[in-house]
Amino acid sequence: MFRLKSLCRAVCLATGLILTAGAGSAATPLSALGGTSTDLLASAVSFNPNWFDDASSFASRSASSFDLSSMLMGASLLLTQPANVTYTLMGFEAGFNNAFVSGTEQLTNRSGSTPRLGTSLSFNHVTASPLDFGFLSNGSGTLFANGSSRTGLVMSNDGQSALILFNDMYSGDIDFDDMVIRVSISAVPEPEMLGMLLAGLGLVAAGARRRLKRMGTLAV
Repeated sequence: MFRLKSLCRAVCLATGLILTAGAGSAATPLSALGGTSTDLLASAVSFNPNWFDDASSFASRSASSFDLSSMLMGASLLLTQPANVTYTLMGFEAGFNNAFVSGTEQLTNRSGSTPRLGTSLSFNHVTASPLDFGFLSNGSGTLFANGSSRTGLVMSNDGQSALILFNDMYSGDIDFDDMVIRVSISAVPEPEMLGMLLAGLGLVAAGARRRLKRMGTLAV
């Protein structure tokens, strides 16, 4: 029973330290640099992607939602601290088979005639820097990378996620609904926090040994 209690204390301490590390890394991990403000809801823009979820859920006033009237055209999306990053295909309007590219991985908007809404790419321990991504119009040709005038950003209200929007090479429209990717992040505990975790577990173990020693002495 005593060992079980000690284990529970160790687990609680470890959980507390990990949560502390996560909380320290949660403040505005994503930011946008530059870009021209564009209203995606203006009638001249005709923003109308095929969502796998109701578009109104992205335009609500909750902390994690997005103000679709304040897209930044040509802005660069920056990761301000190390994090795990996930890119998810949220919707598309295009007839082209466009592709989202990050590193050596790709997301396409369809496989043949079947939409691939909701598919995702995940990367662990991404360093703080401009995020590495781009789009291919109809899956080939020029890579329109982070910060291209063919891409737009809509930041979430809490800075924890963003929508990346692509305007492909078809026609002359500026609707930015040809491919819509959501960026989500989760915190990576910093090295010093991991050190604190190990130190805390060591203290718990040392205390447990002292108690066991005292109990053994009393038993004699």
